[in-house]
Amino acid sequence: MQVAIIGAGPRGLAVAERLINLDDSDNQLDVQIFDPYAIGGRVWDPAIKQNNLFLMNTVIDQVTLFNDDSIENGGKPFSGPSLFQWLTTEASDFIAQHPEFDSAYASEIVQLTHTGDFATRGIMGIYAAWFFEWLKRRVKGNQTLNYTKQTVADLVKIGTKFQVTLGDGTQILADQVVMALGHSDDELTPEEADFKAFADEHHLPYIGPTHPSEADLSGLTENNRVIIRGLGLSFFDYLAALSIGKGGTFVRDDSGELIYQPSGHEPHIIAGSRGGFPLHARGVNEKDASELYQPTFFTLPALDALRAAGDGKMSYEAFESLVVKELTYKHLLNRINSGQSNLTYDQSEALKVALLTSGDLNATAAEFGLSDIPSLDIDLVRNPARDLPHDADYRTWLLSHLAANIADARLGNKSAPFAGAFDILRDMRDRVRYVVEHDYFSVDDYEKFLTKFRPLDVLVSVGPPLLRVEQLRALIKAGIVDITASQIKVTTEDGEFVARDSRQQEYHGNALVEARLGATNMAIAVNPILVNLRDKGTLVSPTLVRQDGTTWTLGAANIDRQTLEVIDANDDHIPNLYLYGIPVEGKKWFGTVIPRPGVNTVILREGAVIAQRILENL
Repeated sequence: MQVAIIGAGPRGLAVAERLINLDDSDNQLDVQIFDPYAIGGRVWDPAIKQNNLFLMNTVIDQVTLFNDDSIENGGKPFSGPSLFQWLTTEASDFIAQHPEFDSAYASEIVQLTHTGDFATRGIMGIYAAWFFEWLKRRVKGNQTLNYTKQTVADLVKIGTKFQVTLGDGTQILADQVVMALGHSDDELTPEEADFKAFADEHHLPYIGPTHPSEADLSGLTENNRVIIRGLGLSFFDYLAALSIGKGGTFVRDDSGELIYQPSGHEPHIIAGSRGGFPLHARGVNEKDASELYQPTFFTLPALDALRAAGDGKMSYEAFESLVVKELTYKHLLNRINSGQSNLTYDQSEALKVALLTSGDLNATAAEFGLSDIPSLDIDLVRNPARDLPHDADYRTWLLSHLAANIADARLGNKSAPFAGAFDILRDMRDRVRYVVEHDYFSVDDYEKFLTKFRPLDVLVSVGPPLLRVEQLRALIKAGIVDITASQIKVTTEDGEFVARDSRQQEYHGNALVEARLGATNMAIAVNPILVNLRDKGTLVSPTLVRQDGTTWTLGAANIDRQTLEVIDANDDHIPNLYLYGIPVEGKKWFGTVIPRPGVNTVILREGAVIAQRILENL
């Protein structure tokens, strides 16, 4: 059997590992992985220079590529080191044996000694390369495992097989195909195309949506005023590249506060977004590698009860209310347990008991006299500047807001009143996935879920390491960065880019950067395999019908959520053709994760589903 895996990232490697290790037949099994980037995939490719500067968004103790006993129906696990364990055992020797890796990585691993450290993305790519060599050593006599550094441009079904066409025109036949794809670049939107045309006409730098590690920033100098649209993770990448990457340094003063020492080569940065606020810093890690928060209110019986109350469908409002109740409960527990509460021990214990049956947690806390720390107001979380007077100095307020964010995150991702509450969203994602994949929402409420819940989740639980938020505050204080208020709107006027925000602040720039990856949208994807399969009707985005009869179309490709088989334009399953990863985001929910040990992690779980279905046909 010939198996083609398109994508050498963690998803592709997960399928390959299960195929090699679970195959117990005497039949021939040939597994071929294709990717134009290195083993590990585009995001983690250590050959991309800026990947030795940009940080992963997960601590090294919570990253693995190995299956374990937690994987549901995953088959027999073959254990191996987590990223942290690998870094403290085999990493130095492996890097020494591979001179193709930048010497900066050898220096970095010496510093990665604590479970809560954040590695650069290139380190993850090197770990993946080591993992692939480990897997190659496990190949049996009736198996082959190979990797070809090539794009897959097209795929055609011929009888029961698939003709796979590579970027150089080479064609191979495969019995089974797994598309384990990441973010696709997209066609520019009309607005982006206009910005690019304007930039070309006036000889101004313009960087559209892309992976920041691949963006050419060499032309951005001290002579540029760079407007950045987006305050998410890509923004923090650009921030590092345009400060540290330009020769600047961060140091701590006697009080421990981070101070920026400019090189003089940094451009001035003006950054904003529709929401208007940088992501919350991740709390300093206090969790063991496999430790998950166990919800008290956001439970399956509670969700089922909400579904039953809605005649088989749960309203989005009821869902969000339950999520917020869980966040509030964790927030209040952390306040009570902080040792800084104004309550006595007996009052604190009585309040903990009362909260378990409370209909309004904040009101119950107030009744017990817990009043020393602000309550968790979810609307204020969404818009921290909600109550800011219009004539207030926005820069001063933002510096204070970031300082409070930093101080809270330092208290830890279990103990902090806010960061500790927000972190539980990461631990509850599998339960949210269950809700999505078992159609708890009507079409109308699912649309609300995608448009309202995802931005909230990203804002509070997907944030960068604490260090990056400290660096942002230092750059603002140094006069290198300005952050606009919400609802940034960029126009072109008199040969410049002009940004205005909801507080009527105005900024002029001579460069524009779109700090975001391509959207998950099959209609505008430019990855050739997606384009060709879309044009043939093999990949199609589902169209959903609202209660009023109007329709809306997901950007995701259609698949069977349980088997991960592709469903084509005729609503037919295509046997032996699988797709998982970013292109199905929206049909499934929140697949942009890195495998974590001991928690039934979704990438390894879904990789096992695909591998076992393939092996059934061997």
